[in-house]
Amino acid sequence: MAGIKQFSLSRLTGVFLLSATTFLPGVPARAAAPVSGLFWQTSGISVSGTVVDAASKAPVDFATVALQDKSGKLITGVPCDANGKFTFPAVAPGAYDLAISFIGYKTKLHSITVLAGTAPLQLGQIPLDSDSKALEEVVVTGEKDLIQQTDDGMVYNAENDITNIGGTAADVLKKVPSLAVDMDGNVEMRGSTKIKILINGKPSTMLADNLAEALQQIPADMIKSVEVITSPSAKYEAEGTAGVINIITKQSNIEGMTGQVTATAGNRSNNLNTNLNLRKKKLGLRASVGGNFNDRIGDSESDQVYFREENFIQTPTKLIQQSSTFENNGRSMFTQLGGNYDFNENNNLSASVRLNRSRNLSDRNLSTAQFTPSGEEQTANYRFRDINNRNRNQGFETNLHFTRRFQKKGQELDLIAIFNRNGSDSDYQLTEENKTAAITRLEQSDNHGTNREFTFQADYSHPMEELGNLEAGVRAVLRNSGSDYDFRYSRSTEAPLLVDPARSNLFTYHQDVYSGYLSYTYRWQKTYTLRVGGRYEYTAVSGDFTTNNVETSLEKPFQNFMPNVMLMKRFSNDQRLRLSYSTRIQRPGMNQLNPYRNESNQLNIRYGNPNLDAEITHNTEVQYSWLLKTTSFNASMYWRQTNNDINQYQFPIRENNDTLNTTFANLGQNATYGTSLSATTRFKQKGQVGLNLNLFYNDLTSFIGRTMITRAGFMYNLSGNASYKFSNDVSVQTAGSFNSPRLSLQSRSTYNYSYSLGLRKEFWKRKGGVSLNVENFLFSNNSIRTTVNNTNSNNYNRNNNYNRIVRVSFNFRFGKMEFKRDKALEKLTGEGGKKNG
Repeated sequence: MAGIKQFSLSRLTGVFLLSATTFLPGVPARAAAPVSGLFWQTSGISVSGTVVDAASKAPVDFATVALQDKSGKLITGVPCDANGKFTFPAVAPGAYDLAISFIGYKTKLHSITVLAGTAPLQLGQIPLDSDSKALEEVVVTGEKDLIQQTDDGMVYNAENDITNIGGTAADVLKKVPSLAVDMDGNVEMRGSTKIKILINGKPSTMLADNLAEALQQIPADMIKSVEVITSPSAKYEAEGTAGVINIITKQSNIEGMTGQVTATAGNRSNNLNTNLNLRKKKLGLRASVGGNFNDRIGDSESDQVYFREENFIQTPTKLIQQSSTFENNGRSMFTQLGGNYDFNENNNLSASVRLNRSRNLSDRNLSTAQFTPSGEEQTANYRFRDINNRNRNQGFETNLHFTRRFQKKGQELDLIAIFNRNGSDSDYQLTEENKTAAITRLEQSDNHGTNREFTFQADYSHPMEELGNLEAGVRAVLRNSGSDYDFRYSRSTEAPLLVDPARSNLFTYHQDVYSGYLSYTYRWQKTYTLRVGGRYEYTAVSGDFTTNNVETSLEKPFQNFMPNVMLMKRFSNDQRLRLSYSTRIQRPGMNQLNPYRNESNQLNIRYGNPNLDAEITHNTEVQYSWLLKTTSFNASMYWRQTNNDINQYQFPIRENNDTLNTTFANLGQNATYGTSLSATTRFKQKGQVGLNLNLFYNDLTSFIGRTMITRAGFMYNLSGNASYKFSNDVSVQTAGSFNSPRLSLQSRSTYNYSYSLGLRKEFWKRKGGVSLNVENFLFSNNSIRTTVNNTNSNNYNRNNNYNRIVRVSFNFRFGKMEFKRDKALEKLTGEGGKKNG
């Protein structure tokens, strides 16, 4: 079984085909000799039998049986069927050995004697003994690169990055090229936060409401890889102007039972995650359970300088200083159960259920002091606010997926039904004191929110021999969201709490999207690939909201046609040049639409805008990739143009007033011109180094009221990683990212960065391991300074996030694996289940 070490897991499903019987492990070297003519006699005797597991007596399907003479010379070989049965139809009289072999079992030589003129020889059951040593040797020696290029973007293989162990999905996304994650957990792709994030290719309401919080709930140990799709085909939903991120969770098609337990303890996060995979013949089940405990602390300071402008001269009128400290304690649980059933080689049904619950407690103190231009404090305007928020979320997601494969390779029908529901309850309490510590105001509010989504989808792929491949599909997404805010206040501890109708709000929102697409792909001489397609989407939007006892209705249906084209040429040395164009849409979210007024900071009131329109973006990209032995290189240039950009802006409630309003609007044009470079290389077969750069120029033009604002400038993201695996099961890995200063229409913020170092030791024959990961260990906090300019004030803010993290993780793998051939995939998509082309 020594030869097994040279196989990767992705090829195990295709080994031991009849054409490979000359390379059977354990068979003598002379087994490669030509087939003897003795076998092919029409008067030979039929020889048959059944190969079974020596312990369980279960049939060993698809084992290989080689017929050889007593000198070890191979005559021929046959595979067993799904019931472990094999038959040699005509064997000449003589003495032979049967060499029976399959991965995970000891190769067995079974002697037989065929006599002339006798009846067919029935050998009955032939037991095979398991080989635990061989199973231990079935390891992936050809590890995937951490970064891999695809026709539509790239893949980050998160399971190969040991610095992710014990972390969350937010930690994983920080290390993905073309992505940037700030201190608050907001995700950018090539400078834009308008991204569509999928889990296993499917949408999730868990990610719709509060993406930053949701990413903290998903354990990194459950993530296999992350796909970054910068040029999605027409098959993908058009939502997300910057592109699509697909988080792929770990799944197993190995027959038998396998599982893993991972426990992590640290100063900022503690978690326990388990997963179990069961598969027997046609049925596969998988389950995952995880719990996370995350703590965050930080503080901030701000100076708001108000001025009066005359003849372009700004004269300060007052200064307001605010300081704040916060502490967030997050608790979450994540449960997933899935299964799939193969009716036969062509029909498969899979289903999954995901449950998540979380609770977040936030305690924030905010003090506000006012000064004259000469620096004298106005103590009558001093305020100290103690703000407590408690948020509880629970989500339920389920999907049903039926796949029908036809006899023609690549011809396939997919039917998908998805139901998602997410509910949230938020409690808010505020106590305000003056300079003498007397209570001047009490506030309380309750918020109940729901988000439901039904998705029905049908996709069909039809290969047309030399004419290319045609894909078509339809999709309906029915969304229903609502929130109910109940706000009460009092000006003293003795007075009763009264309902404030101006800050209470009842809001319902419906968004139904009906779409269809057609995509055609043509490949010519394995050199050129042309893909053209179009997607039509009709969006029906309606809403009702009640604020201050005034009811308002909203109804704004619209339709869009979004073309898509991609042309690629392959050169020698696996070089590829790709030109692509796509149109994407970004619909406003519920938080952007809801007009509820958040006045927890009395100087910055936040609310949504129910009159927002969707934005349309045109994406153009030229990409070049090159693979030379162990080094891969990728370079791309892109242009992203949005003419109805949704963005956040601030303005004073009225001229020379302290209070700012922060809301959303379709502000104008947003053009981004950029280039992305990435390179990875392996060295000494055990090390890997990667470097990624995304440089872009952002040009913003907008009108805020009657004032025209233009902003433009260069920004960039730089990230890198390096790893090395030592021979004694010890590995080390480091990763880091740097995000340059950011600008928007009204603000500019300083750079931010993160870095990590991970050490891992495996033991118990690689069934167990312990990891030490440290992040941002050189300094105790990361400070971000932001400047916001308005018509009558300049605001200077500094936020400190204490993100030095140390965590220790222990994981243990258990179970027994039995590797089986996947007949359907092997027949319809090629050896090992990999899709051809």
